[in-house]
Amino acid sequence: MGWYVFALVDDAPRGRIGNGLTGPLTVRRIGNAFAVVERRADVPPADFGSLERHQRIVSRLAARVPAILPVRFGTLLDTETLDELLAERDEEIAEAFDAVRGRVQFTWRRAGATARTRREPDGTPRETVAGSGATYLRRAAAASRPVPPPPWRTVRAKTAALVAAERYQPGSASVPDTLYHLLDRGNARGYATIAAGLVRANPALTITGPWPPFAFAPEVL
Repeated sequence: MGWYVFALVDDAPRGRIGNGLTGPLTVRRIGNAFAVVERRADVPPADFGSLERHQRIVSRLAARVPAILPVRFGTLLDTETLDELLAERDEEIAEAFDAVRGRVQFTWRRAGATARTRREPDGTPRETVAGSGATYLRRAAAASRPVPPPPWRTVRAKTAALVAAERYQPGSASVPDTLYHLLDRGNARGYATIAAGLVRANPALTITGPWPPFAFAPEVL
């Protein structure tokens, strides 16, 4: 039996934490973090129901702790591996807790926007064209930190005063253009009011939240 990990938290959750996907949740302290886990023999199926339950459990935990780092769906580890991984990344986890403590995430999506592959005149994808090492590194760095394109300008300008961190994910054939904002919990109501006005003005936009900081948690497991 392994440990199925839902999240790392910076303090023991207040009150009863209830059940996981099929059994009771357990809180294990490892270094300066607490892992919220469930005993399981296998990884749950990656269907909509399991994904939705996983998200609900993380959201429930987030309301009971100052800082939470959601862990990706399907993370099943034995005791030794879990302990070693968290011990090795204790400093990284502490920094991540500092970044998300007391904060929530809002998620914007823009309908009809998909990523376009830039191509050379002969049709070759630009990312595959040979070039200098410096050019390759610049492109790789830009790809890891994509900048929101001009259609997001109004959203970013109207919400900038309330946003602590931002992450942009270009659209694809299956996922729309997405903009994630991290902000203090105390600013959530004012942010939602601004967002509602932006959605009314632009029907292509949708927004959900507040959520736990799914998009701002480093992959430490």
